[in-house]
Amino acid sequence: MENEKKNEEKSGKTSLKVPEEYLGLLADVRLLKSDGQNPNRMTSKQMDEVWKSFMKYGWTYPIIVNKDGVFVDGEQRAQVLKAHGEFFAPVLRLPVSEVDRRMLRQILNKLKGKHNKEADEDEFQRIVEQGEKEDLKKLLAAVGERLPEELAGMPRESIHIPDVWELVISCKDEAEQKRLFEKFMAEGLECRVLTL
Repeated sequence: MENEKKNEEKSGKTSLKVPEEYLGLLADVRLLKSDGQNPNRMTSKQMDEVWKSFMKYGWTYPIIVNKDGVFVDGEQRAQVLKAHGEFFAPVLRLPVSEVDRRMLRQILNKLKGKHNKEADEDEFQRIVEQGEKEDLKKLLAAVGERLPEELAGMPRESIHIPDVWELVISCKDEAEQKRLFEKFMAEGLECRVLTL
């Protein structure tokens, strides 16, 4: 009975769902620190999708910081929370060195696996069949992909999601961006300017 009361008090700090296993990790995200050098960026559309995910599923994994409260993983999720007036999240503190904090950030940002195109198509179909077509379309749009409109009604063989490979280059200023854009266009590469 006393444990239930403590869990209610802890989870009362946030309106989002928090798994019981994470309740002991709840911390104020306003006290966490950014090094200002996180290479991961999200568009406002992606941040909206993160908020929708929070509203629907709650916390599926914690924010990770070092022992001093500097972000390893979850800095954008913390920004989304604060923008919506939520200030508590499960926070896992790891006793890692500064270089290990940076390495972990790279690992967690980059090593996510590669999606198998056919498996993705199958998963899209299952999601559409379960009535979440519009949410899936919004999610894919937030990451620059499109769900074929005909997906829900066409036979499996006619579904096609094109392979697309992109390279994003961070430039030090607008002049460098223009120079590289013109260079790559002159080499016959298809280029577009992306401003985040």
